[in-house]
Amino acid sequence: MGIVRPVMRTMGSLTHTVRDMARLQQVATILVRHGLGVLVAGIDLPGIRAPRKFASTPARAAAAIQELGPTFIKFGQILSTRPDVIPQLYIEAFQSLQDEIAPLPFQQIAEQMRSELGDGWQSRFESFDESPLATASIAQVHRATLLNGNEVAVKIQRSGIGPKIRSDLNIMAFLATRAMREFPEFELFDPHGIIDEFEKSILTELDFGQEVRNLRRFMKNFSECPHVRLPTPIEALCTRRILCMEFLDGTKIRLARQQGCDMSRVANHYLDIAYTMLFDHGFFHGDLHPGNVLVMEDETIGVIDCGMVGSLTGDMKDNIAALLFALHRGDTRSITRLFFDIALKEGRVDYQGFERDSVAVVEEHWSGGSFAEVQIGAFLMDLTRRALRHKMRMPPAFTMFFKAVLTTEGLAKALIPEVDPIGAAQPYVNRLLAERWGSDRLRDDGTYGLMMLSVLARRLPITIAQFLDDIDQQRLRFDVSVVGAEQISKAHDRRQNRLILALFSITGAVCGSICLFWEPGWIGQFPVLSGVFYAAALPLFLMSLTMTLRNRG
Repeated sequence: MGIVRPVMRTMGSLTHTVRDMARLQQVATILVRHGLGVLVAGIDLPGIRAPRKFASTPARAAAAIQELGPTFIKFGQILSTRPDVIPQLYIEAFQSLQDEIAPLPFQQIAEQMRSELGDGWQSRFESFDESPLATASIAQVHRATLLNGNEVAVKIQRSGIGPKIRSDLNIMAFLATRAMREFPEFELFDPHGIIDEFEKSILTELDFGQEVRNLRRFMKNFSECPHVRLPTPIEALCTRRILCMEFLDGTKIRLARQQGCDMSRVANHYLDIAYTMLFDHGFFHGDLHPGNVLVMEDETIGVIDCGMVGSLTGDMKDNIAALLFALHRGDTRSITRLFFDIALKEGRVDYQGFERDSVAVVEEHWSGGSFAEVQIGAFLMDLTRRALRHKMRMPPAFTMFFKAVLTTEGLAKALIPEVDPIGAAQPYVNRLLAERWGSDRLRDDGTYGLMMLSVLARRLPITIAQFLDDIDQQRLRFDVSVVGAEQISKAHDRRQNRLILALFSITGAVCGSICLFWEPGWIGQFPVLSGVFYAAALPLFLMSLTMTLRNRG
């Protein structure tokens, strides 16, 4: 059983994780061709000879992702916004990834509309443009006109895309396991956690109903803001796979200057919307890149593609406020403590070492002068990278927030140099700090604390009485777990495997020796049965010896 168990575990993992072996073979072929064969080395796939070494470059890795198709491209695009996970050269290479895909024939679009809205779907539109307005891996967008004359954009999900994405997600999880096996240091970056978050994000995008809910929430949050436009969903024509919404006729923000827009007004409006989402609402667009920002009439900003969003709880906003407040005061000890408390730890942390790195990051981003000099997004992302060296990771919600702040600052600097995004962020940061440390909030916190103490005071006598009664009746039990129990179990399995192999080898040798004295079945001067036993014992002995030399655990 000791020998069979690891084999069965490996095979079970493969069949459970990878449900589409043909797609795995296709993925493996592409990876090997681009020097990434180490991720599939050791997998028995027909025609695949994967070397156990890394032989790729950022450009080749980007080319591999592009060839692997839509799911991997979207994953690469997300990685390009994670400087805390991959090196800068790979970030630059992955930023060139384009979700290029040929448009579907209108016949297939019509069939999808029929399956979602019924046979008479065309009668619900005055006109429907058969040429796509935009194409992407998940959906295709067509322009149409409703019976009341209003223009709409209809987003139609590609038929069968769901199973394809799920198959690729299973393969990604399998490759992440392979990567950690070949490069144990990858575990620090939590590849499975990154893939899990990506899976939640992309599967959410498959449900257009979620995007409708996001739009409704954004519209409610910005109901008093005159310089933002969000496409109103036409819910009677929306399903899980069809999203019909108001058509926003605007210019992409990267082209606004060429169209003669007042870029100062554009910048002020854009930064107000982005910072309000991030610091005031705590519910923000998770992918506010230039392609999703339109400039409308009077420099009003249109925001589209709201499938990916981030959300902060009250406690998360409090932690961010505390971090910024500590930075404002130059309090590196508090910054270190807060970041340590927020982070997810992978084992013991060298706290003093992390504190030294925190001081270095603060000194890099703040000279001790005005707080308005600090690039908040860059500071938070650099601190996140330093934390990784000490086996600490930020929870995904915080990482998405940090990335969104960084994206906002980066877009403004690249496209609208007339405005200082760092200075523009100050009123919103100050408002967040005032909300956290204001007298009303402190009074509410105090009231809540007293209420919890009152509840605890009422429960304490009963809890103590039950505890003493458990001791008296000998019902008190303690669960003890061994640190590193999984590693100990694996080491035990390896020793057991070697022992069984050695016993089989010895048994074969002994049986072969006994058969030397048995008369029947001789070839020349040597008994056949002894040869069989010796032949079986030799490879078992060699396997046992190899395992012993390779791993003495």
